This record gives sequence, structure tokens and C-alpha cells, in this order.
Amino acid sequence: MVDHEPDEVTIHVLQAAGVAQAANELLPFEELAKAHDVSPSGLALEIEKLEEMGLMLGGLEEGNNPILLNAGRQYLDRRGDVSAELLRFLPSVVDDLTAREVLIHAGTVLVDTFRAELLDGSGVDRATELVPPAFVPAVDEPLALNLFAAAVALMVRLSEGRPAGCVAEEIVAVRLIEEAEAYLDMHAEKHNLSMSEVESATTELKGIFELFEDDDVLDLFEMSEPSDAAVAGGDPLKREMGVVDQRIEAWFEPFGWATPTGYIGK
Repeated sequence: MVDHEPDEVTIHVLQAAGVAQAANELLPFEELAKAHDVSPSGLALEIEKLEEMGLMLGGLEEGNNPILLNAGRQYLDRRGDVSAELLRFLPSVVDDLTAREVLIHAGTVLVDTFRAELLDGSGVDRATELVPPAFVPAVDEPLALNLFAAAVALMVRLSEGRPAGCVAEEIVAVRLIEEAEAYLDMHAEKHNLSMSEVESATTELKGIFELFEDDDVLDLFEMSEPSDAAVAGGDPLKREMGVVDQRIEAWFEPFGWATPTGYIGK
């Protein structure tokens, strides 16, 4: 895990990676180590941390050319003025610092708003905005409370680079991406982002599904009524493809890797 903000060495390593990539050459590893008066092992550790932040691919052990990722270019454009939390958030699947930023913001707003509405008695109304349209009539207070728990759990899992733990968390993730897209429009105007920068960030928001390893949850948003989930679950092809049970009573059943504790596993 990233435990520090990059320093001057980071800037120079990323710049060197960009130059080497453009020239299709190997990273001048020995020269960089000597120029910054660090040991080869120390520089290797620095590059490893840059890879953990999703800023570059070093390829040192395989003898490959370095790859300066989009997030790395953005880091250089910002002259290193990037928070540590942004560097830690989904570095392996979201190669865009703006996308990471709007996802964090959207998650904070989603959880804070949901909590406030639960406290003032309108949590069910908020929950109906989160679930797929076909399932709105089934939303009640217990379901709303469990969906709030799912929202909190999802943001914790994402901050640790882990996928959703149940269907409910995947549903919240869909709404999280929508919230992030909405915030991105405001963010773009405030920071004068170009159309290409907005398109890049929008595309990278879908990296969450790469983390989940599929986007089967989107099928729920195309259904006309809750029974469609049961029908879909009976499809031999879907079972063969490993599509999980999407019936509402299975939304909080933990996926195989997740521990059945708290609100999941009921």
C-alpha cells in the first residue's frame, strides 16, 4: 500500500519513463540511481511504489520498456500536487486521477446524503432512487437500512482495492458511477477540463467493473419487474457463465470471497 506522497525522485523517474517510452528504450535505471544518490534497491523500491499508485509500469524484472500511464502524465501536469488518498484509490483499475477524484467525492456525498435521510425518516425514498426501477415497490425500511450498510461497505472495499461483497453493493456501485459522472460535469467546468480529458475520466469510471470482473449487475436495471431476476437465474447459459442469483432476497448474500458478517449473510 502507498504510505507516502511522491517526492522529487518520483518526478524525475516519471519524466525519465516518459522519455524512455517515447524513444522505445529501457529506463536508464543506473543513471537515475546515481543522479539521485540512491542505491539500486532504493530506486527499485521507489519504482515499485509508483506502480502501486498506478502511475507507471516499470517492467524492471522482465527487462521491459517502462510505460508512463495516463495517471502518471496527469501527476506530472499537476507538478506532484496530488493527495496521497487519490494515489491510493483504485490505482490498478482507474488510470485517471480526475476519475479517482470524482469517485471519492461521489462516494462521500452518496453515503452522507443517505445517512442524513435515514435520520430524518426519508431513507426509504433515498433507497428507491438507488435500486433498479423494477424493484422500487419492494423497498421498505429494513431494505433501506441494509442498502445504507452496503453503501458504506462498498466505499471501504473500494478504498482497499477490493470488489463488491454482494449484489447490493454492486447495485450501489452503479449509482456511484452515475453520481461521479454528474459531478464530473461540474468538475470539468470548474477546472476547465478539455473534452478529451472528460471522455478519458468518464471511460475510466467503468474501471470499477474491471475490479468486479463483470458488469452483470447492469442487467437488473433493464428488468421490468422483480420476477425477471428469477427468470434470468433459470437461464442455463447464465448459470454456465456464473451469473450470481440476482433475486432481491439474494442481494445481501455474500460472494464467495466475502465474510458473511454484519448486514450480509442474512
